[in-house]
Amino acid sequence: MIHDVAVQNLPLVFCIDRAGFVGEDGATHHGLFDVAYLRCIPNMIVAAPIDEEELRNLLYTAQFINQPMAIRFPRGKGNRMDWKQPLKKLEIGKAEILQFGKDIAILSFGTIGQEAYGIEAVTHVNMRFAKPIDEPFLHELCKTHQHIITLEEASKIGGFGSAVAEFMAANNYNNKLTILGVDDAFVEHATPQQQREQAGLTRSNLEKRILEL
Repeated sequence: MIHDVAVQNLPLVFCIDRAGFVGEDGATHHGLFDVAYLRCIPNMIVAAPIDEEELRNLLYTAQFINQPMAIRFPRGKGNRMDWKQPLKKLEIGKAEILQFGKDIAILSFGTIGQEAYGIEAVTHVNMRFAKPIDEPFLHELCKTHQHIITLEEASKIGGFGSAVAEFMAANNYNNKLTILGVDDAFVEHATPQQQREQAGLTRSNLEKRILEL
C-alpha cells in the first residue's frame, strides 16, 4: 500500500470485503483493524458505505478519483430490495444527514449505521468517509449538538471515532463524545449478530446510551 501505491499517489482502489465481524471464521479473520492503519497512510481515502446502493456509488465514484481509495464493506447479505439505482458520483469527504434531531447526534461509519435508522429525536449522519472527514459539517454539528455518538464496526483505537476525537481536540470543542466500536480485545467464534451484541453495537444498546445521555 505504501511503497507501491500511496507514495506514488496512484489511483488504485482497495476493495476490502469482510469488514467488521465475520462470525464463525473466528478471531483471526475479523476486519476490525483496517480503519486504524489505513487512516494514517498519506494520500489514502478511507470510505465505508451504509448500504448496497452506496457501495455501488462509491465504486463508481472511485473511477474519477486520482489517488488511492479504500472501500470497506461487510461479509454477508444486503437488506435492500431496490439497491440497483442509477449510479451517482459522490463528493469525497462529504457526509449525508439522514435525520434531523437536537442535542444528540449519531455519526455512523459503514453498514452498522443501519442500527440507528429512525431512532426518534436524534440527528443521524452517515459519514461515509473516515478520511478525509467532513470537517465543515463537524464544525456545525459541534456548535448545535451537546452529545455526539460515533458508531463503527471496527476497533475503537485509531478508528473513525478517533478521527472525530482528534478533530474535536484540534478545534477545542468540549462536547460530550461517546465512541461505540470494538474494544481492545480479540473477538472469539460466534455468529456476527452475537458478536455485535457482545460489543454493544446493536440498536437496543444505542437506544440505551441515548436515554442515559
